[in-house]
Amino acid sequence: MTLASQRGLGAIAVILALLIIAILYLGYFQMQSAMSEQKKTVTAIDTTRAFACRTNRQTVEREIQMWLVNHPGETPSFAALEADGAHVATCPEGGTYSLSGLHVLCSKHD
Repeated sequence: MTLASQRGLGAIAVILALLIIAILYLGYFQMQSAMSEQKKTVTAIDTTRAFACRTNRQTVEREIQMWLVNHPGETPSFAALEADGAHVATCPEGGTYSLSGLHVLCSKHD
């Protein structure tokens, strides 16, 4: 081989090495963006479940207000609400509801 052809092979080797490095570098950033996208999805799901829990608690609090209209002077409880046919919803994340006066509290979101 001549000296000129060896220089040509060296240049090609450097170009190939740079291409491989560029591919690995870009692949790394695509992987990072995919992982952050997944975290955003999980955050959105958690936010939606927390919103659903708050909506369920507000519904139960309205049920308590309606129950108090028909049962003046009595202390509300989940059992009393269900006995009158009211549906007491549950937390979408498995939390348990408790009564604090006329407010419904969730073990996961309060």
